[in-house]
Formats: sequence, C-alpha cells, structure tokens
Amino acid sequence: MHKVDPIKDIEVIKQIETHLKERSLTYYFIFKIGINAPLKTEELVQLTVSSVQSPVFLEMNGFKILLSEALVHELNDYIADHQLAPEDCLFCSKRTGKPYTRQHLHRVLAETAEALNLDCHIGAQSLKKTFAYHAYQQGMELTYLQHLLGHQSKKMTLSFIDVPPETVCLIQLNL
Repeated sequence: MHKVDPIKDIEVIKQIETHLKERSLTYYFIFKIGINAPLKTEELVQLTVSSVQSPVFLEMNGFKILLSEALVHELNDYIADHQLAPEDCLFCSKRTGKPYTRQHLHRVLAETAEALNLDCHIGAQSLKKTFAYHAYQQGMELTYLQHLLGHQSKKMTLSFIDVPPETVCLIQLNL
C-alpha cells in the first residue's frame, strides 16, 4: 500500500467533489466533511445526524471546528431528503445499513483518483492530511496544527502534510 498524499491543488479538490457528487451524495459529503475537519477516518464514517447540526461541529484539543454555512445547508437538505433522525448514522451503506468502513472509503477515493487520472496517491487518510495542509497554507501556526493533530513534533506534522522542513536557518548577529 502506498503512502497517501494530501490534496494540495484546489482544482483537483473541485474535480474530486464533482466526480463524487455524480457518483453518490454520501461519498461527496464524506469527502467534504473530511477535508474540512481533522477527523480520523473511523470517526468520519460514524458521524450521526446530530453531530453535523450543532453550530460547533467539533471540539478537539482546545480548538472549535466549524463547517461552512454552505456545507451545513447542503447537509440539512440531504438529511431532510433522506428523512434522517438525529440519532441516525449519516453515512451508512444502503446494502448493510452499517457505517462504511475505512477500507471501503479508501477504495472509493483510490478509484476516484484513477478515474480522474490524478498523479497522486489518495485514500481515506488523505482527507485529514488535506485539511491539515490547507490549514497550514492559510496561515495556521505549525505549533497549533501540531497540537490539533496530536503530533509529537513539528517534523512529524510537516511530514504528515508533505511539506519539507526549512533546512537552512540563517543567523547573523551584529553585536
């Protein structure tokens, strides 16, 4: 199994969204929530309806994660269309009635990358990596991101988001 990558290009994210929306709204919403929140795959696929209807979607390590108003609106329409109750699983298999597995989600994303001829390896873990990468690129301090993700070092966080550490630090004192 290959190491999976964060999805760095916004245009690629849009292509994946379009492809998944055409394939299944469920997969589309898993993807959208996954790239907008630092959830483990197991947490993502086991979300309930009530967990996405709170103003604060997620509280984690002292951070409050909010979903965009547009995404919340789309989710509310999906919930209403499927007549889901607050305690219902948001992402359940139609066949089994159980939450999707990590392996199933990984397979769906890998198939999507192949269908779109993407030159990267994506899978279930790519969603959390994509969230972290874009949070960092939009100015989140590395120390905060490290704390949010529960990493032991900045080096581990940079490796997770596939950003090379700065290798040269110049110091010039003029005392």
